[in-house]
Amino acid sequence: MIRKGEDYLKSIKVNHPVTYYEGEIVEDVTEHPAFKIPVHTVAKYYDLHWDEEYKKYLRVYNPDVGEETSISFLRPRNKNDLAKLRDGLIKIYDFYRGFFGRSPDYLNVWNTVFYAHAEDYFGKNFGSKFMENMIEIYKEATKNDLFYTHAIVAPMYDRSRPPSQWEDPYIQVGIVEEKPEGVIVRGASMISTAGPYAEMLWYLPNIRRDTDPRYALYFSIPANTKGVKFLSRRGFQPREGGEFEYPISSKLDESDAILIFDNVLVPWDRIIFFKKPELIEDLMWHTVNLRGWFNWHFVIQHYSRLKFLAGLAMAITEAAGTNVFVNVQEKIGEILLYVALNEAALYASVDHAEELPNITRPNPYIAISASNFNMYTVPRANEILRLIAAGSSIPIPAGIKDFENPEERRLIDKYMSMKGLNALDRIKLFNLLWDVIGSETGMRYEQYDRFSRGDPTLRWAQTYTEVFKDRKHEFVKLVKDILDQMPNPKA
Repeated sequence: MIRKGEDYLKSIKVNHPVTYYEGEIVEDVTEHPAFKIPVHTVAKYYDLHWDEEYKKYLRVYNPDVGEETSISFLRPRNKNDLAKLRDGLIKIYDFYRGFFGRSPDYLNVWNTVFYAHAEDYFGKNFGSKFMENMIEIYKEATKNDLFYTHAIVAPMYDRSRPPSQWEDPYIQVGIVEEKPEGVIVRGASMISTAGPYAEMLWYLPNIRRDTDPRYALYFSIPANTKGVKFLSRRGFQPREGGEFEYPISSKLDESDAILIFDNVLVPWDRIIFFKKPELIEDLMWHTVNLRGWFNWHFVIQHYSRLKFLAGLAMAITEAAGTNVFVNVQEKIGEILLYVALNEAALYASVDHAEELPNITRPNPYIAISASNFNMYTVPRANEILRLIAAGSSIPIPAGIKDFENPEERRLIDKYMSMKGLNALDRIKLFNLLWDVIGSETGMRYEQYDRFSRGDPTLRWAQTYTEVFKDRKHEFVKLVKDILDQMPNPKA
């Protein structure tokens, strides 16, 4: 099934979860000022599948469910399928200009990957019932085109100790009780982007930090399940009519929240991972290689973003005439290097994909390395935009009404124009720039881009200690062979 935006809007209007915002429970997320922007952007995602320009990339016959679905539910069986998935996701994120990372496609891909490994991972390690659970969850998501979000990380209470040693071990989500109909869970998790307007959620904790079995639980439930609650951060929506001042915030701000399970009953048929924390490595790195998949998805998103940021840098400097300076050219060139390296990574990750019996997946060495690289490149591209725009990014008239006063308009037209742009187009361009590098939405994205996959220092270190661990011998041998060929002293 492929839904339209109006189908999602009707669904989330009545099925949204309990969300607290400024001391009140949100009554209607489709109309609430803090949520209506991302809600309607999600609706637009569904409508893209019906748009003539996009549907040839985003719609596909899916043999796993016997009907046409979104490309994001396609289980790639070969490199051609994987290339189709890549190209479809690039179309989506080019539309978003590389923003709005918690679009429905993100968790659709996770659902598909889990489905592909229902037997050789979930069934093999947890039993046939858990395998069937995953198969049914995938079919339910696909046939109803549901919007999923997730949450992974325990609240930052005390990082010096594992959660099981905290004063309250149920700050992190844990199993409180096992019952015939399911398990009772209690605790909180962050960051659940899109939680307040998602229909379904995955809870998949990072159990590397604490291997206490009470925390080793992965499950999927409706976001409006009794006891599920979200504490939302403040919305960054511009004032009414603020598209002129904030063209990104007014369309691509996405909400973040803390997810709370307040003694929630999770039915047994919604659980896929249960009390075997030692199996997390096989899910993240080996059989399932979830880390390779979600990093590949991040590379697609950030590839689209870097293209957009490169275009923004060119537009600003060419309008101002600063593009003739070699120090500016060098900085634009730096962004373009990042674009080219991401493009190369996306094509190479498919060309060198791993073709397994049940799924073909992007090359994990390339996908993870490129994603780790972008933890620095995307914030660096923002920094370059700040440097090349310098002080000109700041003194922009307050809003569109400044153009409605004839005397002010005369002054604006005279003093706000640039070599390559009239005053109106210049102010539109610099409002767009400010929304990327200086607004609350822009700064939130930059912070998210740095840390959404964890601490960048840790991730770069893991590139050596974990990602390329299996290839260490290959690289060291290049050195050792030369050492072996070097003469030794006589006697």
